[in-house]
Amino acid sequence: MKKVVPIIIFVCFLFAGCSVKASYTPEIRDFSQNASVEAGEFSYTCKISMAERVVTVTATSTNAKGMSIVYNGKSANFKYLEMEYEIVSDKIDDTNPAKAVYDAFEALQAGFPDNASKTADGFRYDGKSPLGSFTLLQRDDYTYKSLQFKEANINIEFE
Repeated sequence: MKKVVPIIIFVCFLFAGCSVKASYTPEIRDFSQNASVEAGEFSYTCKISMAERVVTVTATSTNAKGMSIVYNGKSANFKYLEMEYEIVSDKIDDTNPAKAVYDAFEALQAGFPDNASKTADGFRYDGKSPLGSFTLLQRDDYTYKSLQFKEANINIEFE
């Protein structure tokens, strides 16, 4: 019995210094959120949504107010008033906002969940797309906070 007590005390001290790492379950979800976009010196507001691997960006400010770009990975469909125009994917610039968001989420899906880490108020995802490195921040309620393309100088702040 005398030998058991010191062993129990030793085990208690051994485990007292250990901490349990909180588990988290990041999740890339479809969404629809208002956003502010800064691309170099140019900025505008829009609504960005993603559903079933299709991204839609609808401008809510500037002269392009009301114009929508729908991108599905193969083509972009531009809609404005009564006009509609489709462009195949290889003819679309990587800085197109719908293509940029689509490419980022595709890169995240390919590397998920290895590219995710927990932050104080949500999750951080890092990846690389045709625009270069990017960081996506997501809140604990799974809404998106921001998407930043470092090399391209494009920053999207979600509301």
